[in-house]
Formats: sequence, C-alpha cells, structure tokens
Amino acid sequence: MSTYIFDIETGPRSRAELAECVPTFEAPSNWKDPEKIRAYVAEKEAEWFQSAALSALTGRVLAIGYANEDTGEIGFFATGDEAADLAAFWRLVAPTGYLNAELIGFSSNRFDLPFLIRRSWHLRVPVPADLVSGRWLPSQCRDVLDCWRCGNREDSVSLDRLAQFLGVGRKNGSGADFASLWATDPAGALDYLANDLRLTRRCAVALGLIAHPSVSQPSL
Repeated sequence: MSTYIFDIETGPRSRAELAECVPTFEAPSNWKDPEKIRAYVAEKEAEWFQSAALSALTGRVLAIGYANEDTGEIGFFATGDEAADLAAFWRLVAPTGYLNAELIGFSSNRFDLPFLIRRSWHLRVPVPADLVSGRWLPSQCRDVLDCWRCGNREDSVSLDRLAQFLGVGRKNGSGADFASLWATDPAGALDYLANDLRLTRRCAVALGLIAHPSVSQPSL
C-alpha cells in the first residue's frame, strides 16, 4: 500500500456565489459618522469573506498537494477546475473506488478530508466508498495532530509550532493568505504548499507515524 502525505489549500467562493450568504453587518448603534460606519461594515464583510474559505459551504478547494512517501515525488492538483482536481486526487489514492493508500496529513481528519468529501458531494464527484461508509474515517487516514494529542482532544498545536518544537523546520507563510497569493503568485503559493507537505512529513517521522528514512530512501 502506498503512502501519501497530503494537504489542501482553500479559498472563498466568488462574491457572486456568496451574495445571498453574507450576513448583514451593522456598526454600534451609537456611531454617527457615516465614513466610520462604512469602514466598519466593510471590514466585517472582508473578515467574513476570508473566513468563508474554512467551510465547504462557502469555500472551495484551490490546490491539493501530495507527496509520495515511496518515491519522494511532490505533486499538485491545482488546475483551477475544482471538480477535475478532486476527481484526480481520488483517482490517485483510490483508483478502484476504495482507498488503496495510507493518507497522512495535519488536522486532515478534522479539516482536509471532510472538506474534500463535502466539496465532492457538491460537485457530484464520486468519493471513495470507504470514506463515507461508516461513522469514522478508515484507519488508513492518519492525522499528525491526532497523534500529537495523545488522546486529549482539547490539546491542540499548529503545524508551525509543532515543527518548531520538533526541530524540523518552520512554515514560510500563512494559509489565511493562500487565496490572495494564489491569485498573484501561483508559483509562490505552491512553494508554500510544498513546504507544508515537507513539514507534515517530518513531523510524522518524528512522531513515529512514518518509519525513519533509510539511506537509500528519498528524503522530502
């Protein structure tokens, strides 16, 4: 069975698509200055629009990154066609309609996989059957954050902080900025995603989810 380290980057759906979803924001009732009121409302709308990337209802998949543990290959599905990228990723890890790979990510069982599955449902892209056939994700889905928690679901840590703690590197940006970076510098955005894949793998090795690489094994 192959092993893939994976990570996704998301962004908000278009403003036209979200027009009916945007809440109505109002400044405090004692404010009188029209300019301050407009600035306040605009700021709150911008904050909401950015947070829309975190929900499959209001966000979309911009890029899926993967690293093949067997070969060291890093690749991306980031064509701009969300449905095609989702279908390509599922074909990679589940060519028969069932997972035939181990998937390792960071907070991937709580965020990445549910987001991919829900966006696939929305776009009518077939999802591997064993990902949605029970209450829990299958055992091939291994989450570095869950491992770090040692059974304590309330104990959390960011990828950057964990990587720093384990001495395996640091992030080179913020996921909150990915959508804007993707729009202006796609190569830089994919470099950010590739670094997250490397950090996730190194953390997985440090926590024992992946065996320490041998001399002959490619190193990410």
